[in-house]
Amino acid sequence: MIPSGFGGFVLKRLQERNNKGSLHMNRSIIAILITLLATLAMVVPLGLSALSATQANAIDEQDETASRKPLLYRMMAFNDRIDTYQDELRMDFILRVKHNEFKPDCVDLGKADTGGKSNCNLSFVYQYVGSDNPADYHRVKYINTITPDDYLENNKTGYAYDGATAWADNHLQRFTVHKVINSGLYDYLTISIEGDMNIADKSKDPAKFVAGGHPEPLNVFAIVGDQNTALSCGSSSWAWGTETCSTFDPASMSDLQAQDRYSNITASLSKDKQMKVYMGDCLGSGGDDLKCSGPYSWVGWDSNPYLYRNHQANWGMVTDYGFPAYSDGTVGKINATAPGTAPARSFFVYWMNLRGPGNKTNGICSETSSYYYQWVALKDSQWVPVKELTPEPVLVTGQQPSPNTLTTTYGLQGMVNTNGAYNVNPTDPKYANTTNVLFATDKDGNPMPAQKADGGIDFKEAKEKQDLDGYFKLVTWPDTRNSDGTECTAVSPEVYSPKSAGLVGIDDNMSAAQKDTNLSAGWTIDTAFYKYNVPRPDDPTITKIENDADAGLDASGSVYTTKLDPVISGECTPSKDDKHPNTVVLYGEDPTNPIADGQGTNGDDLVKSSDTWGFRLGEAVCETDTGSKQGGSWWIQDTNKQYPSPDPGNKYNSYRRYHAWVVESTSGFGLTSYFSNVGTAYFVSGENVPDAAKFSVAVPHTVNGSLPAGSVVTFKGEVSPVYTAWSSGKLGMTDSRMVVSMKQNAASGWTPLVTTPANTFQRDAAVGTTPSVTDSTTGLALSLTKTAASTWSWSLDIPAGRFTGYNGDDETQTYTFRVEMINPMNIHSDPASIDRKVDMTPTALTLERYDVFQIAGKAYKYVNGDTKVPETKGTVVHITWPGNSSADVVVGDNGSWQAVPPEGINQGEFSAQVLSDDAEGPDAQGRFQGGNQSAPVSHELEFRPSNSALPLTGGWPLSVLKILSLIALGLVGFVACLRNRQESRH
Repeated sequence: MIPSGFGGFVLKRLQERNNKGSLHMNRSIIAILITLLATLAMVVPLGLSALSATQANAIDEQDETASRKPLLYRMMAFNDRIDTYQDELRMDFILRVKHNEFKPDCVDLGKADTGGKSNCNLSFVYQYVGSDNPADYHRVKYINTITPDDYLENNKTGYAYDGATAWADNHLQRFTVHKVINSGLYDYLTISIEGDMNIADKSKDPAKFVAGGHPEPLNVFAIVGDQNTALSCGSSSWAWGTETCSTFDPASMSDLQAQDRYSNITASLSKDKQMKVYMGDCLGSGGDDLKCSGPYSWVGWDSNPYLYRNHQANWGMVTDYGFPAYSDGTVGKINATAPGTAPARSFFVYWMNLRGPGNKTNGICSETSSYYYQWVALKDSQWVPVKELTPEPVLVTGQQPSPNTLTTTYGLQGMVNTNGAYNVNPTDPKYANTTNVLFATDKDGNPMPAQKADGGIDFKEAKEKQDLDGYFKLVTWPDTRNSDGTECTAVSPEVYSPKSAGLVGIDDNMSAAQKDTNLSAGWTIDTAFYKYNVPRPDDPTITKIENDADAGLDASGSVYTTKLDPVISGECTPSKDDKHPNTVVLYGEDPTNPIADGQGTNGDDLVKSSDTWGFRLGEAVCETDTGSKQGGSWWIQDTNKQYPSPDPGNKYNSYRRYHAWVVESTSGFGLTSYFSNVGTAYFVSGENVPDAAKFSVAVPHTVNGSLPAGSVVTFKGEVSPVYTAWSSGKLGMTDSRMVVSMKQNAASGWTPLVTTPANTFQRDAAVGTTPSVTDSTTGLALSLTKTAASTWSWSLDIPAGRFTGYNGDDETQTYTFRVEMINPMNIHSDPASIDRKVDMTPTALTLERYDVFQIAGKAYKYVNGDTKVPETKGTVVHITWPGNSSADVVVGDNGSWQAVPPEGINQGEFSAQVLSDDAEGPDAQGRFQGGNQSAPVSHELEFRPSNSALPLTGGWPLSVLKILSLIALGLVGFVACLRNRQESRH
């Protein structure tokens, strides 16, 4: 805060007091329902007040559910970081209120709502001191800056800029409304607020001395309706004439809450958008324990710094009407400006850095004598650089004093006035000796198109050349260095040197998220408006109405469909901000109030002709679609449940016409486009989907290695067509066609098998009738039997020779068999299918060994002619030994198999065969167990030694080893006896 009596400067503190308290949501159930419905209602566009009762039902009765609750729709600028000695409230934002709740002419142009009683239905209260005294609130009152069209006619001594200069002169707690944009039941107010704050200047809590500031809660309440008795201060009424209240409790607004008359507009801000407080002094003795909040950009208050008209012209400047000339001893002479141009010395930047070189760190990150700035603007509600002014960030050098010796921001008004940078003529002798000016030039040093030679800024030029919305703000970032001039990287670069962290400036190639990140890393110091407005979004297009052929609208804009609840789809222009999408709203025609003609030309008249909008059927986000000419696509289903009586809803043999428009959400206004083209749906009945559960596929298999002659794969099922041919043909309609096809899963296309010709399914045919049809292209015959009034069973034999291309991969052996119905309008049913492995390839066995010790071989399949692939591991090979004993062994890796003859079998012929390779195993119903049988192979057993049967190799039988052991022991004993006899002779 500014100390009383300091240097003769004007005290900064203003009066309003308020109380921060918990917000208790005690509204009634009815009010909650009203609010929820109102939230849904926000996308409904202009002109709803004219709706009839029937039309109101069609659009969710939105003319009866508009909420009075003021809602924050977008925070455009907020000085969310403040220094405790220079603490001010500055905001530009969009507020939604009920239509006609607030009228900007509630006070005369240039006047404030400061009489004994309030004449306006809107004010704000906010926490003045913050968490140290959360009950201390100030009130913010309205100044009218919107010049009526007849103002000059009715005020002969007035000027169109009277409201703009009144706002530039302001240094009290005030707000102004720049623009009222109506969207149906709601008005969207573009608002600027200026107010004083008095956050505690000192603290011993180290947690508050963090780079980038410490979080500080801030409640800002918007109150609509009558203001005179709306609020309480302690136990008494907070009189309108009283600016402050030091005992305000938000819970006292319970009556307003029940009436939906207030909201906390800062409650919805994310944590990173909430206020951060920079302590005005560093904590510590100046040594290594020094803690500082970081570089701080002066916000401005009262006459500090000296600007055009000597107050706070830099925030929310109204440039629509131009400004008169101004001069005084401090700012000198400032020229008058035309509408759209801000005067010279109406904007400023000044950076302070509390990290002087008197500490033991030798001035680390202590110098902020240069900085970046960039003017940015909204275009289609998205942030863009102002290309006519600062297409990229501008580096400004030469700010004084340098070197920095600051460890406090206390009492720096004079320093700011002397050393601040202003939008001025750099050749003016007053500024000729400094580079510290806000004067935008190109690379050759020439003024940018929107930069006036005297320092003024032509926002009109910038808006018209770049097609901007009309809102501008100057954002600045510090360029902090060490006292020796080297780049500061040792301390929080995002706070001290954002450039090193890639956080300075925006460009057109950045995502919306990156732009927001960079702008949030900077400080918004100056803002301005010029004829701010939000354009309507582009009209959507209806390109399709769901039908079984997936066809678009024909030349007449219509389509035949079996869907009584069709999906309507088309193209649209998506929002550039994913977090704020464009929404398409679809309407179905009310036959009693047909859609108005002239959709091709469109215009406000169609938007206002609400009786012809039709019934509101639904909404969908416009999603990005690179295949769309408009860049986006949408779809909405007509559920056929939105049509109020007496409308019968969609019925077969009737039609419905549709049109749609887009509602944007980026701007916060919910503006609509004009209507799309009209799409017409003619409803015809669709066909039944065949029952795949009734399908079956029988696959033939090999016997002794060969398929039996004439083998076929048999595909069977049932069908119940909706349309059957009448023998009398009274309706002039034929029956539905049945289409059978198949596809090898490894292939990409379907192979047609049979398409039934006309008059196959005869309605009058007797049950038990067995027609048969042959496809003229494929030659395949379909056998049918009528089993019920509208049901036929059918069977199709497909020659085995049509199943080719097996290469050992299961995908080439698996087929999908598909059936679909096509009604007389040539609309296909959904297909039904069954997958089946069609394995008709037998195993080929080879013998590689056939002796009495072991038989072994390989198991193959021959595919694609003569290509061998190993048989599946685990396939059972059946061995029949001489004497008719048998054994089963399984195929191992790489198709190998082997068996050991039983003991005692040393001659004779054996045979080996795969009896069934379980090609498919059981089907889903467990009805199949068969497989392919290989051709048998046989051979005589041979006796031949093998390495494994040599002595000591473990291959001899145990009995032989026993005999050899006994013989060896006998020989040893015999030799011993001989030696004993010889010795006894001596």
